[in-house]
Amino acid sequence: MKQAPRVLLIFLFLFLESCNSDFNINAPQQDVYVLNCIVRSDTSVQYALISRNYFTENGTVPPPNSIDPNVKGATIRIYYNDSVFVMRDTTVQLLDSGNTAVVDCYYVKNLILSPGKVTRIQAAIPGGDTLISTIQIPQISYPKTSWTFPQADPPPLQTEPFLPNQGSYSTRPSYGWSWVGNTLGGTAILSLPQLEVYYRHYEQGSFIEQKLLVPLASYFTTDRNGNLLPVNVELSFRTSCITLLETVNKAMQDISGNDPYKENYVITKVVFSVICLDPELSKYYSANNTYATDFTIKLRQTDFSNIVGGKGIFGACYKFSNPLTVDSLYIQYFGYRYDPF
Repeated sequence: MKQAPRVLLIFLFLFLESCNSDFNINAPQQDVYVLNCIVRSDTSVQYALISRNYFTENGTVPPPNSIDPNVKGATIRIYYNDSVFVMRDTTVQLLDSGNTAVVDCYYVKNLILSPGKVTRIQAAIPGGDTLISTIQIPQISYPKTSWTFPQADPPPLQTEPFLPNQGSYSTRPSYGWSWVGNTLGGTAILSLPQLEVYYRHYEQGSFIEQKLLVPLASYFTTDRNGNLLPVNVELSFRTSCITLLETVNKAMQDISGNDPYKENYVITKVVFSVICLDPELSKYYSANNTYATDFTIKLRQTDFSNIVGGKGIFGACYKFSNPLTVDSLYIQYFGYRYDPF
């Protein structure tokens, strides 16, 4: 039995609601198979779950604890990048809000996603039913100019060399991106940007790898006194974000806090990342409007489905990471060391 991290098995939460009557089926006395699979870029192990909505002779849903909704013995294939990946049966243990549930599902190893690739899933159910779905992994595009950390304003037109430590940092750095081949405008792909500072902290004879998130905002508003108020970023259809230099400075100070030994902190890299949901998963999220911490999406029975031959969702969650050029003089200003890798 495997202990599956909640963030990895985001789609398996429907186990707790697999017999929910919110799932409307027009035809009475019809059992419907539900396939859920969300492939992720942060792991090479992918999971899928097949459940079944059982109906009694009069077309009503039986008591939730009277049946096992998970379907075993199916053959699931994922067609990706000219290869076929066959999923295997497995059992995982889910922990959610103190409750434990043992779930029969399927997994496959060594399936590493790449942007822009078309991916198809096919599940053959014992008895003859077949469930099929096809998606395309999103592909991101950044501006041609590379970003620095912190962002520097363009140097003045002068012959003297441009020194980034002479008050030349942008006071309101912004970040933007776009989606390659997106023909649906601004309502196709949900995304969440992150500005990540990776560092090592020397403690008790060894270095500990850590990460800090710099707060980002979708935009700023002002209060009655004219003070800027950030509207924090969230999973949305926006393709830009902004922050303040003072926010970046405070985040850097928070790395060591009141620790006087600043030299024990080594900045290794700074990355601007965008976590996105493919168009199909974005539609599902929009239909449910269900969002939780740790980028966990709790799938519920819904009228939206992209599964041919049944119900459910086949989607992709992808994290794009763009390393930034780090100004070592800025790092040294806080007393830290800079050792990129």
